[in-house]
Amino acid sequence: MKIKKRNGFRLVWFSLVTIFFIWQWTTYQSRNLPKNTFDDNNKVTVEELNDEIIFLSANPIYQNEIIFFQGGLTDPKAYAPLCRKMAENGFTCHLIKMDWRMPQWDYKKIETLFDLKNGKYIIGGHSQGAKMAAQFVYENPGLMKGLFLLGTSHPRDIDLSGRSIPTIKLYGELDGLASVFEVMENKNKLPEHTDLIEIKGGNHSQFGYLGKLLTDNNAEIDLAEQQRLTFDELIDFFHKTASKE
Repeated sequence: MKIKKRNGFRLVWFSLVTIFFIWQWTTYQSRNLPKNTFDDNNKVTVEELNDEIIFLSANPIYQNEIIFFQGGLTDPKAYAPLCRKMAENGFTCHLIKMDWRMPQWDYKKIETLFDLKNGKYIIGGHSQGAKMAAQFVYENPGLMKGLFLLGTSHPRDIDLSGRSIPTIKLYGELDGLASVFEVMENKNKLPEHTDLIEIKGGNHSQFGYLGKLLTDNNAEIDLAEQQRLTFDELIDFFHKTASKE
């Protein structure tokens, strides 16, 4: 009888753990992407390669291009609508696919993908991707034209306060993974003239087209609105940072 009970407990425990991990995995998948996200038109050409998805602007206004790091474990395609809008507005955007979806293991791959010494790239990302974009800037001073950070408490373990790189950091008022308190706690590690902008009513998950991630709070604005506010702030930053053709 004890053996049956023990086996029954193990079966229930294993089933619950399996259900939890399946649920967790599904929340990190991209969802509800606009139908035209990967379509070519007279403004954007989309090319998917092994290491990146390129949103090539047909009418580049600036010589600078964007490098976007996905969040940890997230489907990189969750950021495709935002990258596409960047390309529609004159900036070719490279959405980097990280091996095992882990930016902290794979962020240095851009050294082999691009000629970074030409100084034309603006780098950034979401969550863990933002952390590793900041890490790359820290390890390679003077290499990047600008830095953008979405939904992250970083830089936390490094100090960029002495750097002069143009930087913007967007954070959600209701972010449950990178809280306002954590963002402000590490504010002094950002470059001195960083644009620090709160997305009112925004959370962590809606910086991408994702499910609601574990420990995140419910947003008080919808996905479309958070994406619009994020894009508006980023494109304004890019216009101020970039060099015209």
